[in-house]
Amino acid sequence: MIGKRITLLCLAPILFLGGCLNLLSNDSPQTENEDGVKDRPSDFYESVLTYTGDGYFLPYGGKAEKAEDQYKEEVIKATKDYIKKEYKTDIEVHNLVGNQGGYTVFFESKGRLHFYSTAIVPIDFSEKRVKTESVWTLEGEVEKGLRTALYAYINEDEFKVLDKQIEEIINSSGEVVGTTVESIENVGGNAYETPYYFVQASSNDEAIQPVYDLYMKNPDASKEELTDAYQEELFDPDDLTFSINLYMKDPKKEPVQEVYNPIMIAFEENDDLPKGQYFINLHDHYVIKKAGSGNKENSLSQDGIHGIYKE
Repeated sequence: MIGKRITLLCLAPILFLGGCLNLLSNDSPQTENEDGVKDRPSDFYESVLTYTGDGYFLPYGGKAEKAEDQYKEEVIKATKDYIKKEYKTDIEVHNLVGNQGGYTVFFESKGRLHFYSTAIVPIDFSEKRVKTESVWTLEGEVEKGLRTALYAYINEDEFKVLDKQIEEIINSSGEVVGTTVESIENVGGNAYETPYYFVQASSNDEAIQPVYDLYMKNPDASKEELTDAYQEELFDPDDLTFSINLYMKDPKKEPVQEVYNPIMIAFEENDDLPKGQYFINLHDHYVIKKAGSGNKENSLSQDGIHGIYKE
């Protein structure tokens, strides 16, 4: 979906270029129909079952959007070369989004470590030149992606438990769904991510740091070597956050405690999940197109500070 636009307002000048990828808006217009159900205007909202990232663009990116065909191949190559050189990782580029000074590039890693992230490729429009020497990434973003991918890799069995937990919730409830894979590919960039959750690792995580250092030194290190490098005794659950995002399957239904509470209980009672802190979010059926998020005024979640701890 290279070239799809993203409407998003940012507060800091650097984010005009970098992407402000997860800024949320609760102020999109809405009304209630005769049944008391909130109407979601199609120019602001889309069904979570069909949303692929269309409608998401960055401020002042019009010039780049119009010239995408001219620069696309060189931008993709520059991104691949940069990530390979700096992070020892091969990638697949899914989407280019024009920003104030060039393109924000959404990509997915290839190989045994799996994560999503972004890079920024500047363009000199006056000289019609891709500034391949100036490709950059937001501080800590790719590192965060690699850390979460390493967690998933060396804790494969625990992550399978998490995936099975969510599958059981969806099947038993019959009321909830996740996002599309295409939306993750095109406007995600949230490190280790699935249609139902994403994982964020702190840059201060001392437990995974030796694993990260080993991978950067030797990308071909075996799974056993990477696992042995992990310092479990240094793990702090605050350093690894799991954000579970589920959506109401029925477009006419609001998120309700009767659906939300059993999900919370399932996570609280399962002690075989990956270690970390869990935040459970239940949204209505719609995604805010400009933000690529389901977070709205009627979403149900914890207080945002205290999650479910697995230690």
